[in-house]
Amino acid sequence: MKNSPFIKYGSSLLFFLLVTAFAFFLREKAASNLNRDSDEATYLAAGEEFAALIQTGNWSGFLETNPNPEHPPFTKILFGFAIVNQPQTPADMPVDDTVFSPRGASARQVSVIFGALAAGLLALVNPFAGLLLAMHTMTIKYTSEIMLEAVAAFTSLASVLCYIGCKKNLDIGWWVASALLLGLTAANKYIYAVVGFAILLDWLIDTFETNKQWSRFFKTALLWGLTSLAAFILFNPYLWTDPIERLSDSLFFHSNYSQNAPEVVELAFPTHQPFIWLTTSAKDWHPQNIFIYSVDNFFLIMSVLGLALLWRKERVYVFWILFGMAFLLVWPTKWPQYTIILSAPLALSAGEAVRVIFKTILKK
Repeated sequence: MKNSPFIKYGSSLLFFLLVTAFAFFLREKAASNLNRDSDEATYLAAGEEFAALIQTGNWSGFLETNPNPEHPPFTKILFGFAIVNQPQTPADMPVDDTVFSPRGASARQVSVIFGALAAGLLALVNPFAGLLLAMHTMTIKYTSEIMLEAVAAFTSLASVLCYIGCKKNLDIGWWVASALLLGLTAANKYIYAVVGFAILLDWLIDTFETNKQWSRFFKTALLWGLTSLAAFILFNPYLWTDPIERLSDSLFFHSNYSQNAPEVVELAFPTHQPFIWLTTSAKDWHPQNIFIYSVDNFFLIMSVLGLALLWRKERVYVFWILFGMAFLLVWPTKWPQYTIILSAPLALSAGEAVRVIFKTILKK
């Protein structure tokens, strides 16, 4: 009875619901109180454009619309659907107040929901990890605002979990879901697709260790990649009419921006800046009662202590951390929200360390 499937799946569902609800509460509080972040006006304006297309039934307009095309449009489209039935924001409203208008609040809700779901999804793997992700203040901040982080963070996590499901169950459904979710991740924000490199490296090593046919691996991996690419294009209607030029413009923008943008050049963050962001708490930036605690340093310490444990449990998560950190260190643009690509795997590493500590205490 102790190991019955009913108890196992019932416990997993309970952890998912409790952690999701807790994460939602914390993000809802942040969304209701955080001052406008500098990028939010840009993404809210993008959502307004898509809302206008939806309201007028101009579906063909999606083929020609992608405000700030350096980022794919999918999350911005979600913002459009979220705000379409809300009253128009008065033109004379101060820009700092727009995030608290009905439309701004509805757009923030998109991030709140996906941010909470990511924590709940992680709780299915490790309840401690889900709880830590729910409480991590920097993650709360950037998954409570009108930003692109929350949806991309959720889909990237779901992609790697489906890949693991495919490894364990050898079910083509998991395989397809992983590829589709990776493509959807790229259709939200390119940087989060770094998880795809972690999946491919783990897959390659698994093929070597199990003496599987290399020809089968290359064919299957290629098909997986093409499926991801197809999903990326499918969820990015702006590419449909001119995919090569528009995609190249989007990708080259980031290269030019990282080298020439005045804000990047003037700030001149050092190579190790991502480590500084990882040791920074959103509570340090928002001394109001939005964050009454900070577990961020504990989160980081536990994540370092848990790396070896995580490697033994499922090394793809460690590859995710390594590829993500390598990108953050090499890429010249070093905004704090970029570190959210590491939140889920670091939470899993921290969760493993906390799990072992908890079990050790219980045995005494």
